[in-house]
Amino acid sequence: MSKSRIAKLAALSVGFALVFSFAVLPASAQSIADLQAQINALLAQLSALQGGSTTTTTAPSTFTQNLTVGSRGSEVTALQQYLVSTGNLVMPAGVAYGYFGSLTKSALASWQAANGVSPAAGYWGPISRAKYAAVAGTTTTGTTTTTTTTTGVITTPGVEGTITATLAPNPSSGTKLYEGDSKRQVLGIELEAKTSDMRVERIKLDLDCSTCSPGGDTDFYRKIASKAYVMDGSTVLASMDLNNSTVVEDGSDYFITLAGFSYVVPKDTKKVLYIALDAYPTWDSTYDGDSWTIAVAASGVRATDGVGVNQYSPAAATTVTRNFTSTADLVDSATITASLNNSTPAAADVVCALGTDEDECDGLELLRVDFRAEKDNVTITDLVVDVTYSGSATSSTGYLYDGNTLVGSDAVDTDGHSGFTFADIDWVVPKDTTKTLTVKVDIDDAATTATTFLADIDTADITAENSVGDGITESGSATGKTLSVRKVGPEFSLVSKSITKSSTAPSGNTSTSTVEAQFVIRAKAVGGDILFGYAGSTTVPFVSNAGGSHDDGVSFSIYRGGTDVTASLTPNASSTSLTVPSSGATLDSSNSTFTVQEGNTVDIPVAFLFEGRTSTSALVTLGSYAVGISQLNWVSSAGIQESNFMAGETSWRTSTVSLP
Repeated sequence: MSKSRIAKLAALSVGFALVFSFAVLPASAQSIADLQAQINALLAQLSALQGGSTTTTTAPSTFTQNLTVGSRGSEVTALQQYLVSTGNLVMPAGVAYGYFGSLTKSALASWQAANGVSPAAGYWGPISRAKYAAVAGTTTTGTTTTTTTTTGVITTPGVEGTITATLAPNPSSGTKLYEGDSKRQVLGIELEAKTSDMRVERIKLDLDCSTCSPGGDTDFYRKIASKAYVMDGSTVLASMDLNNSTVVEDGSDYFITLAGFSYVVPKDTKKVLYIALDAYPTWDSTYDGDSWTIAVAASGVRATDGVGVNQYSPAAATTVTRNFTSTADLVDSATITASLNNSTPAAADVVCALGTDEDECDGLELLRVDFRAEKDNVTITDLVVDVTYSGSATSSTGYLYDGNTLVGSDAVDTDGHSGFTFADIDWVVPKDTTKTLTVKVDIDDAATTATTFLADIDTADITAENSVGDGITESGSATGKTLSVRKVGPEFSLVSKSITKSSTAPSGNTSTSTVEAQFVIRAKAVGGDILFGYAGSTTVPFVSNAGGSHDDGVSFSIYRGGTDVTASLTPNASSTSLTVPSSGATLDSSNSTFTVQEGNTVDIPVAFLFEGRTSTSALVTLGSYAVGISQLNWVSSAGIQESNFMAGETSWRTSTVSLP
């Protein structure tokens, strides 16, 4: 070492002696802060003379004001403390912080020149604040990378405090660490500062094996985790590689210490820091499902208070600890889940009138299924669609579509109805996305009476694999709505529905309420003429009263609280009326029926009324009441027919009114 270097070091030693000699005198909080600032500056100069660096850092503050000679206040104090921490400013003993004088101006100019701020005039303006924001937060020491995050400077100089470390609720035990994981958070540490702001500067962690095999605790860092982090949310405060050089053995325990950061927990507040891990890209399958423990060592959290005294927590190593599980590559945990798409066709009557015999449907849509892939791209290789039917019509060919793109097709099984097997379709659902498949069929030989079709899939119908070709977990199901297929009949749709309540005074002047439900039903005659009857028709009423029926079908249903109460509720009085369309329909000579010619479409207004008293004049049960259509009756060349696909469907039900 050169003589000049030795002389400077000797001078610094004298400076240290002088500084510490003041510490024995009675001191105010401000004089202690002055002493701490001088110590920081001397440490910086000593490190520079030795060719090294120091990680002593005063926590930066957020600046909003322009500062110059004559400025006063907390931002001046914060700026001076920062300049002391960088070695640009040495505050003389007895000089108070908070006033911007010539000494601060000179120190600021030196900092500006060192950081490329021009002009380096000692004025703290927008350019200097922007440069400060860019350079004040990061330092590098050895193999530990530190990003300084802080809630502000220590605002309680001269005040002793305590730091308490407890287990945060999240993440919970059992977190899965997958091969190749990055920054997977496995432990949360809740920090509470009492009586003073506390600057957290070190966390020591104990690494253990719970059920691992075969190597024991050392496999934690040799096989499973390659790097550890201290994080403030998503911000990395410090990190360190895990290896034989950084993990320290003490008896039968293995520790890693993350230090060199500066994180301020304000007085009487709580903050949470997280410990996160990087996983090795791959490990032997014998480690899949093993449990590992990471814990804060006894006195593993070190923080300094306003006096500069180190405080430690927790008292025992077992109080802040979590288990996590080493799990195979993420792709090995991939899943595919099926569910019913909201746009699946509603229950309906369908008239098939294509082909030479006018009894076919091409591409009739039965079902839409959503498939959700998790954790990896998933390929569905094979898919079975089950079809339940009742009647004589057959489905000749089934199709799978992704939008307008044909994914697969299959001829119907030998019985004509049991379903379709779409093999080797190799349809890909990207990771963490949902895609939809549509099932369509061709219908042959529709009859004058209805054949019902109901399509569904379940878990056993799905065969899928992950991106490396291994089988995965399939789950979920989807069941469509029943479609009734004929070659002659009306196609019904609901144009509108409403419900109102009014007061009446029936015979005997027993006051009650009357409910009126109104519907407009659109009917198109397909494949032939269709005959409809009035409500009072003795042969085929289009819609009958609640409780009335044609064959086994109830035309109207009354719901209370969403439950069908038609069978148990007998109103004091009820009636049904409909209006014959003024065009598109022909009133028959009996004046009890009307005919809609093939190809015509008509809108038929229908009304249903019932009273809020039973046939015994008792008030109906208190509740919210709605009315739904359950069956429509009509006549074709095949005789009297019924359409009851709308039974129980909320889309054919009114809103509610309160009774009685």
